[in-house]
Amino acid sequence: MRDEATQISQVRRIFNRVVPVYDLLNHVLSAGQDLHWRRFTARAMRLQPGDKVLDVATGTGDLALAVAALPVRPLVVGLDLVPAMLGPAARKIAKKGARVRLLAGDGTALPFADQTFAAVSIAFGIRNIPRRGATLAEMRRVLRPGGRVYVLEFTTPQGPWVRRIYTRYLMHLLPKVGGLVSGDEESYRYLAETIREFPAPDAFRREMGQAGLVGARSHALTRGVAWLHVAERPMD
Repeated sequence: MRDEATQISQVRRIFNRVVPVYDLLNHVLSAGQDLHWRRFTARAMRLQPGDKVLDVATGTGDLALAVAALPVRPLVVGLDLVPAMLGPAARKIAKKGARVRLLAGDGTALPFADQTFAAVSIAFGIRNIPRRGATLAEMRRVLRPGGRVYVLEFTTPQGPWVRRIYTRYLMHLLPKVGGLVSGDEESYRYLAETIREFPAPDAFRREMGQAGLVGARSHALTRGVAWLHVAERPMD
């Protein structure tokens, strides 16, 4: 088990190094499914005109842009621990003229007042945060009562035959392809390990409950390769 400081340092190093090929590898290694998963997450949000949405670990901004493109035109704030990831996001946002504001920040200490947002999302980022519970609690804090958290994340599929195939892909093919394109096989081996270590959906829902969120439910995507976990802040 990695200690917190080591994991944060490793995450910063990895994402600083893969910025130039991050989007390409996301699309290639998921066979284009990551685009579908983000659109699904955005459409799942029950937003009203004028709502504000926070996207934690926004990376290069794909989920933030998918949310900003919803017909109700919400205002989206994208936050990431690694400032270098925000450069590509800013270029995409400028090209589309999207209502997305970017800033660097830590998911375990969100720089926002209580009850600021109608929804908080995070896509493929929470498994890289050592203190998941602190992040979920911070998400709850900045949500208005009745607001929802949307966590899109990989996990090992639950079905035995899919699990067997996917585990081989994860531990062997993903690092090789990631290393070939990025020149950094070690980083993709680390990312594969974080997927294997991430809790099963029922265990993650319990973590959401421990953070003070209620009504947790999970939606399997692409045979359980990815899951969308949703929970809400109680009406205090």
